[in-house]
Amino acid sequence: MRTFEGVNEAVSFEKVTKKFGNTIAVNNVDLKINRGEIFGLIGPNGAGKSTIMKMISTLLTPTSGEVRVFGQDLYKNKQTLRRYISLVSDYSVLEEDLTPYENLKLFAAVADVENAEEKITEFLHNFDLDKYDRKLTKNLSSGNKQKLNIARALLKSPEILLLDEPTNAIDVESSRFIRKFVLNENITKGTTIIISSHYLWEVEQLATNVGIIVDGRIVIKDSIDKIYEKFDSKINIYELTFRKGDHPKVLERLKSLPDVISIKLVSEEKIIVETKNPYFSLDEVEVSQTKLRPTLEDIYSYIIEN
Repeated sequence: MRTFEGVNEAVSFEKVTKKFGNTIAVNNVDLKINRGEIFGLIGPNGAGKSTIMKMISTLLTPTSGEVRVFGQDLYKNKQTLRRYISLVSDYSVLEEDLTPYENLKLFAAVADVENAEEKITEFLHNFDLDKYDRKLTKNLSSGNKQKLNIARALLKSPEILLLDEPTNAIDVESSRFIRKFVLNENITKGTTIIISSHYLWEVEQLATNVGIIVDGRIVIKDSIDKIYEKFDSKINIYELTFRKGDHPKVLERLKSLPDVISIKLVSEEKIIVETKNPYFSLDEVEVSQTKLRPTLEDIYSYIIEN
């Protein structure tokens, strides 16, 4: 059941700075995230992603600035608002010597979850963890531990779910399950989801809006479509197709061009090339040239390198 009816913003940052001693982790950030959206936060290690997540979850307090959740000052209303927020990170907060059921039972008691037994049974079944009812958590795979982490976070039916590197270093099947679940949680319940990840294709698949953070500052924040539109003319990536057997000549010619950034040989008949100059020609070789839309990873690399 949704609370704070009529409030459209889930989270807003106004000139938020977070310092650790003389180190500025988050630098004068303004950020607004609407209710019901999936927001992707990307950036290099140490850029401030986890710090932002921890401030929203109330684990950290800003040095200056204001964080509001559902229109209310988060830190003046910490006890009330934190019940609507759950954080999942890439490190485990589980009790290793308890079973999955016992972990969920313990958290449900701490969080005062209503209908706890029914919810625990449902999550263990839906996350395919009920078959480990007698297995200690320390003996689960990393993927199953992360699924249990997410089940734990969802027990209190949060309206804001923070996923900080949720699929880091886990198996492909568990990663796919988590992505599918995230989309379902957002679509069926309208849960606001904020996800940070080093896997940019993962954010590209899940998020409708993205923020890129570099050195503690949000350097761009927009819908994925608008970000693509903004950088399409700045990033020149082409798919070149040619006759089989011509690839040595095409490669040699491309390597001689000063504006070529990267070359990827896809097959003996296809090459993908990125260049600073959108206008280039390959003499004496018949080539079909198609401009490709940059991926989020291409855009991210462009921003970091420029």
